Amino acid sequence: MTQSILKIFAFFALFSSLSLNFAIAQESSSDAVFKKMTREYTLKSDGSTEFHYSHTLKYLTYYSIHTLYGEDFIVYNPQYQKLKINKSTTAMADGKMVESPENAFNEVLPGNAANAPYYNKLREMVVTHTGLERGATVDFDYTIFSDKSFSGFLTGNEILWMSAPVEELKLIIHVPKKGKLNYRQYNISEKPLVSSDGTYTTYTWTLRNVPAASHEDFRLREMQNRPRVVFSTAKNIGKLLEGFLAQEAFRLEGSPMIQQKVDRILKDNADNKFQQILAFQDLVANDINYQPVSLSNAAYRLRTAAEVFASNGGSEIEKAVLLAAFLKLSGFRAEPVAVFPDRFFDGGSANLNLAERYLVKLSEMPTESGLLYLSPLQNDYYDQYWNLKGKHIISLSKGIPSSAPKPDLSLNAIEVSSQFQLDKDFKLTGKASIELSGRLNPYLKLGLDSSYALRLIPSLFDSREVEKSSILRMDSEKSVLEFSLASGNHFKEQQGHYFLKIQGLNTGFDGWHMNELVSLRTEPLEVPFPLKESYHFSITLPDGFELITAESKLNVSKDFGKIEISISQEGNKLFIDRSLELQKSIIEPSEYESFRSFINTWNNRKYRELVIRIGPK
Repeated sequence: MTQSILKIFAFFALFSSLSLNFAIAQESSSDAVFKKMTREYTLKSDGSTEFHYSHTLKYLTYYSIHTLYGEDFIVYNPQYQKLKINKSTTAMADGKMVESPENAFNEVLPGNAANAPYYNKLREMVVTHTGLERGATVDFDYTIFSDKSFSGFLTGNEILWMSAPVEELKLIIHVPKKGKLNYRQYNISEKPLVSSDGTYTTYTWTLRNVPAASHEDFRLREMQNRPRVVFSTAKNIGKLLEGFLAQEAFRLEGSPMIQQKVDRILKDNADNKFQQILAFQDLVANDINYQPVSLSNAAYRLRTAAEVFASNGGSEIEKAVLLAAFLKLSGFRAEPVAVFPDRFFDGGSANLNLAERYLVKLSEMPTESGLLYLSPLQNDYYDQYWNLKGKHIISLSKGIPSSAPKPDLSLNAIEVSSQFQLDKDFKLTGKASIELSGRLNPYLKLGLDSSYALRLIPSLFDSREVEKSSILRMDSEKSVLEFSLASGNHFKEQQGHYFLKIQGLNTGFDGWHMNELVSLRTEPLEVPFPLKESYHFSITLPDGFELITAESKLNVSKDFGKIEISISQEGNKLFIDRSLELQKSIIEPSEYESFRSFINTWNNRKYRELVIRIGPK
C-alpha cells in the first residue's frame, strides 16, 4: 500500500516537473506568454448576448512591448453594442501595480471603415498598456454587450491558437437552460465540461499549454490543424438564415441608376453575352470601392444593391449582392453564394462566421460545369469553380446548403513548346505556343482583355520583342496562345561565356516564390494547388557554337509528385525539356525533408541555366 502511494506521488511529481519544464521552454522561446486567457459568451433569455474577454499576459522581450502587445484593439458597433472595460492593470517586474490612466483609452474609426461613410458609425477602442517592461504582467478584461436585435442567436467560429503560447485557455458558453448549443470541436481531445445553475447551461473547454501559432510559410489555409470550436444556438443553419435572408438586399432589385448602367453595358456588348458578364464584374470589382467590414461588425445587416451602388462602396457580401443584381436584371440566372470549408460544415453548428468568402453563381453557362462562379472583388483570371474543391456552398437567395462542385485539379496544367534559332549575335527568333488548362487557364481575363496574353510571357521572353501573337483557342476547358519572337537577346555574356536562364511562367510554380525552404518544419505545408508544368525548348545554334552545360537526364518520382528534366545536344540543336508535377496540396511534416529536396532539385541552377561559348569545348 505504501509503495503504491509513493508511486502515485512520484508520478504527479514527474508530471508537474514536465509541465514546469514545458512552461519554461515556452517562455524562453517566446516574446510573451499568456498566463491565462478566457473567451466567454452568454446568450440571455431575451436574445441579447454578452462577450467577455480577459487575459493575463507576461512580457518577455522589448519586441513584445513595442511591437506586438503594447496595445489592444476592440472593434464594436455602438448602434447595437456597448463596451465596458472591466480591468486594465500592469504588475511591473518588481510587483508595483500600475492602473491604466484615462488617456490610455482612445476611440478611433476602425481602419477597415476608412473611406466608408456608411460604416463610420463603427468604433475601435485602442487600449494602451502602461508601465510595461520586461517581466511585467498585464491583466486586461472587457465585456461587449449586444442587444437582442444584433443577431438573436449566439454563433461563433473560435480558433483557439494565439500569436503567443497560452498556459491556460478557457472557452465558456452560457445558453438559457431551455435552449440548446449545437457545436463541433476540432483538434480538442476532451469534451467540454457541462454544468447548470438552474438558469443557464454552461459549456466549458479548458486547454492547457497551447503553443503559439506558427509563422511558417505555406501554412494550412483552412487552419485545420488548430484547436477550433464552431457553435450556434439556432436549431439548424436554415433557421439561422431565415431572418438574415429576409433582408431587402436579397431581393436583388435595382434602381433607375442601376438600370441605366445595365442598359449601357448591354448595348456596348450586344453581340457577346460573355462580354456582358465580364463587363458587369469589371464594374463591380474595380469601380465600386471594397470596404472590408465583417458581417458581425455590421450586425449582420446588408444594404440593398441600390444603396451600395449609390454610395460607391460595400463589403464583400454587399458587392456580391450588387453584382448578382446587375446580372439578374440583365437576364442571367445569378445569385450570391457563401463559401464554407467543407471539413468544418455541419448543418447544426454552421454559421456565417465560418464563411470564407462570397461569390456570384451563374447557372446555364457554356462551361465545363454548366455554372460560372465570379468574385465580386476582382476580375477573375479563371472560373472560381476551380477553387471550390472541399468547399460547401449556401445560396443566399434560397438559403439552401449544398456541396460545391468537385473540379478535377489534375487538369491544372501549363505546356510550353518552342522552336528558336540563335544567330551569331545571340539573337533568338522563332515561335512558342502555350497551352493553359484548369485553374491556370486565364480565359476570363483573356475574354475581357485579349492583350493580357502578352502580359503572361515576360518570364519566358520580352513581350516587346513579340512580332505576332494570337489566341488559337479560348474556352473554359483550355486556352492556346501562340507567339512569334522577332529578335530577342536573352543571353548574358561573362568572359566569353553566354548564359541563358530557363524560366517558367509566373502564373504557375514560379509565381509561388518557393525559392528557399527552411531545413526544419513543424507544421504541414500547403501549396496553392496541384499542377503539371511542361516546358519544351528547341534551339538551333550557329556553326561553331558549343554547349558548355553538362548534358543531363533526370527522373524523380515521389508520392507527392514527379520531376523530369533533360538537357541534350544533337548536332547543332539544343533540346531542353522540363516537367514538374505536384499531385497533392498538403505535405505532412514527415514528408517535408523529401519534399524540400524535391523542390530544390527543380530550382537547381544547373538545370535552369544554359551556358554556351563559341569554339570547341
